Amino acid sequence: MAGLQDKRQAAHQPATERRYAIRINVQIDAEMVDQGRRRCSVTLTNLSITGCRFESDFLLRMNAPITLQIEGVDPIMGEVVWVEGKVIGCHFAQPLSPTICNRIIRTLRERALPPQNR
Repeated sequence: MAGLQDKRQAAHQPATERRYAIRINVQIDAEMVDQGRRRCSVTLTNLSITGCRFESDFLLRMNAPITLQIEGVDPIMGEVVWVEGKVIGCHFAQPLSPTICNRIIRTLRERALPPQNR
């Protein structure tokens, strides 16, 4: 029961004070699908094994279930945990393995390199 109480208390803290995983600033194009099966392009601006921040033109509500589709990895299911205008925070339903997180970041870096340096 103490664990649940700790989570409830943490929910009232600013997001930066209750993060449990290191976040990496990124610029990743992805597709977001909401529960109503609406699709839109989004840009992930940070990523960790437990969640991400992204920008979207869709209005999303708190606790809305979403799926993120990033090229090269299986769909990632999550839930909206905060919304500030067009910037959305997402907590993943299952943490990404460090291998998958590293693959996403490595693929991003490779795309940024000129073709002759890949």
